Amino acid sequence: MRCQILVTDLDGTLLNRRGEVSPRNLQAIDRARQAGIEVVFATGRSWIECRSVAKSALGSGMTITAGGAALHEVATGTCQDRIVIPHDLVAHCTQSLVHQGHLAHLLKDATRAGYDYLLVGDAQLDEASRWWFSVHPLQTRAVAALAHDAALRSEQLDDVLRVGTVAVASELARVAATIRADVPERLTVKHWPALVALGQAGVDTHLLEIFDADVDKWKMIERLCASRDVDPREVVTIGDGLNDIGMLQGCERSYAVANAQDDVAHFAKRRAPDHDNDAFAFVVEDILNGQ
Repeated sequence: MRCQILVTDLDGTLLNRRGEVSPRNLQAIDRARQAGIEVVFATGRSWIECRSVAKSALGSGMTITAGGAALHEVATGTCQDRIVIPHDLVAHCTQSLVHQGHLAHLLKDATRAGYDYLLVGDAQLDEASRWWFSVHPLQTRAVAALAHDAALRSEQLDDVLRVGTVAVASELARVAATIRADVPERLTVKHWPALVALGQAGVDTHLLEIFDADVDKWKMIERLCASRDVDPREVVTIGDGLNDIGMLQGCERSYAVANAQDDVAHFAKRRAPDHDNDAFAFVVEDILNGQ
């Protein structure tokens, strides 16, 4: 079956260790498009955090953001689809993080909220987040606690795609287990090394991410396919991280890059070179040779 949509992760997959799209990968995007294949980015980043690379490398088309919580049109930034966390769960997770001494990062759908992050709590912003916020044009607001006023509290809880925080790995493992145990059927809770300066993953600095249980890159791909009237069997995916497992496992033809963790690569049907050796271009060539 031919490939109609090619979905690639960004960090650790399309982007090299310097956070760049190589010239060969840029050429491969053009080759795929010329062959009638729609290239879609699927990333854990929010729209504003991936906008620059999406606009420069794609220019038009679609990008799945926030780990599958939102779908954006590249040319305009318009949010075409999204899955937000219900108010009660946003409040529960935020209060739990603050109670345990962490700064809660509430990622918003900025196209509706007008800003990107609501930071809740008295804890200091960690070094990795300070660096991340400094290299992206993010708009943040900060409050010590969620408001008691019903109207303001509702506004704070609106449009939340993800609740998270950044801390040392051993501490986040305990925090994640606590939150996961409370409402396991309604939330997806993950944590892994955070990106730090120069795009490297921090060994001890981990990112905790909490989404609605329906959020997954593969589920958003299926929603995109439905809107395109495309058979999901005609999708090919490429990834390296924990939030890529769904799309590596879900489609019939998937590739894990060589730098992927073993417990992630296990779910892919095929392997590709690492992200510093033009893995995306390799996959495009493999697809076109097969077709």
